[in-house]
Amino acid sequence: MSKKVRVIYYLFEVQNQPISVYAKEIESHLKYFVRLVNSDEYTLFENSKSLLRNSKVLYIIELRDDVSRWFYLTTGVKGIEKPKVAYEYEIGKEKGLEAVLREIAEGKAHRKWGVNKISAALQIILWGGFFILGYFGYENDKTGWISNFLPLVFLISGMIEGFRRGYKKKQKHTWKSY
Repeated sequence: MSKKVRVIYYLFEVQNQPISVYAKEIESHLKYFVRLVNSDEYTLFENSKSLLRNSKVLYIIELRDDVSRWFYLTTGVKGIEKPKVAYEYEIGKEKGLEAVLREIAEGKAHRKWGVNKISAALQIILWGGFFILGYFGYENDKTGWISNFLPLVFLISGMIEGFRRGYKKKQKHTWKSY
């Protein structure tokens, strides 16, 4: 994968009706799609790669009830209702795409604490601690040696950023009917 792509994930939880009835409603808003029923990560990955050959944007719509999970892969969506969960992933590496699809296939895509939040918290602690200690070092000659660790802070920050596995995850707070 040589280009940056966006994967937009929508989750709909179906209740009080068969999933097939709800699926027909979703299908009426899709022009071209691939439907996968109770799919694993490998099938999601291969079908996603084939759609991403011609597009930089991939929509993954998941319909879930108590019994099964249906996935729709498409490159365009128009006029669907607001989902329960909506995420947008910016992916730059093929390993990142694999990680995102693994999260989706395992049902972990909508958990609260992810790699991005943990790495951002670690970087805030690291940089905040460095600047506070640097300020005290500026005020006190005995702790002035702290500023010598700036290259180490840059290195650790870069390593933390590398743990993001080639993608960024954003929760879509504003809903637009695409």
